Amino acid sequence: MESKNQVVERSVGKFRRPAVFIAAFVPAILLLALPLFRPAEVPFLLLFFGRFHPLVLHFPIVLIILALLFEVARHYSLLKLGDNFFKVILIAAAITTLVSVGAGFFLFASGEYSGELMEQHFWLGAITGSAIFITVGLFYAYLRDARFYWAYFAALAITNGAVAYTSHLGGSITHGKDYLTEHLSVLGSELTETKSKAEDEMLLYYDVVVPVFEAKCLSCHNQQKSKGGLLMNSYASLLKAGESGTPSMTPGNLEKSELYNRVHLPFDHKDHMPPAGKTPLTEDEVSILKFWIEGGSSDSLRVSDARKEENIGPVIERVLPELLRYHRNALIARTKAIELEADLKKLANELNISIERDTVSDGDFYTIAMKFPPAPFTNEQFRQLSPYFEVFSKVSLIASGIDDAGLYYISKMVNVKELYLQKTNIDGSGLVYLQKLPNLEKLNLSFTKIDDQSTIDLLKVPSLQEVYLYRTNTSPQVVEALSKNKPSLRLLVEEGPYF
Repeated sequence: MESKNQVVERSVGKFRRPAVFIAAFVPAILLLALPLFRPAEVPFLLLFFGRFHPLVLHFPIVLIILALLFEVARHYSLLKLGDNFFKVILIAAAITTLVSVGAGFFLFASGEYSGELMEQHFWLGAITGSAIFITVGLFYAYLRDARFYWAYFAALAITNGAVAYTSHLGGSITHGKDYLTEHLSVLGSELTETKSKAEDEMLLYYDVVVPVFEAKCLSCHNQQKSKGGLLMNSYASLLKAGESGTPSMTPGNLEKSELYNRVHLPFDHKDHMPPAGKTPLTEDEVSILKFWIEGGSSDSLRVSDARKEENIGPVIERVLPELLRYHRNALIARTKAIELEADLKKLANELNISIERDTVSDGDFYTIAMKFPPAPFTNEQFRQLSPYFEVFSKVSLIASGIDDAGLYYISKMVNVKELYLQKTNIDGSGLVYLQKLPNLEKLNLSFTKIDDQSTIDLLKVPSLQEVYLYRTNTSPQVVEALSKNKPSLRLLVEEGPYF
């Protein structure tokens, strides 16, 4: 904070020369009005400019944070900084804010990003930009009249809060809605146990092999979903055979251990485990698995004893540092899964629909289905599921009130593979939205009013393999023509499955 002499020297009279003060508030007002302007068309040059938003936005963020930190340091006499120093920082923050918000506006206008989270980020970005200019204006007011100092300081602090929350929303868009907070839920939990466990207490199976299974295998081989009939969630389940007829693990016999055979296959082999898209076991992890099975698959062998073996000791030495990370990731995943399941159960009760875990598809996905008899279920009710759209792989909205406008929301469910829309209010005008679903394979539109033109739109759904068109307005001629045009897409004039 300034010395008393500086305060005395500063004028405390009526605020004069308000031009700069007003000039700062005009952009503040314009920025607040920016989200209300939604252009129908934007020149490509401006769309190109919008791509620079992620690069430029860091400048005003850093500058406004530094302004607050240095102002606090000046207040407590930790640094001797003059007003000109803060003037440079704040003006630079204001200029880069205009560039950042402008680029963000054109990035938003491109249509590449949408949804409720994006809308919130857009509005908060405009509010944050406005707050930065208000802060600049109050700073210039303070330069003319010391009584404005605390108004300026309060604006600076509030602006930093707005910057923090806006940045959180931006991170949520690119990295997931709990990007910033996902570790908070596990603080003080069992993670401390994994840190404190002494090596001479560690068992090779429970403390080395199991964490590898949790990290690389259990997402597909657990109690809720046992792909290939194979469970890996306990020692006893490893001894049981899956659909292949061979147990996952046969103590002392690698050839009769399906688990080892699968992970030892070349990465490009169709039977290699984990499958393509999943993180494979490292060479060291495969070596430990081999050592453990060949040695009899003991669940009581200590890590300290295993490390005495010349061929495996150095391997365990290299793997041990990774175990804490595996434990941490597994703990976070379990915590998030429990929270997600609770949220979905609550929402299912509110909407009177059924939401269950998908025990068939790869990954931690869920299914949606109407209860019988179906309760009223409209586009607006369906929109309430939007925070969780990415966790659904199978959706059955049979006899619901969903119409073509509701297909816009369905188009956000990027992981959905099966979609059942029989007996809904769909006329086909919104089927173009489904072209945004990269994984949709099966679609049932029986008993709807879709016609020839809307059926043609289905040709552009990238992964679509099967469509049911019983009792629709699609003509047999179009079905035949489309089948010839795209043999990989089966157009079936039959009622089809309901789930």
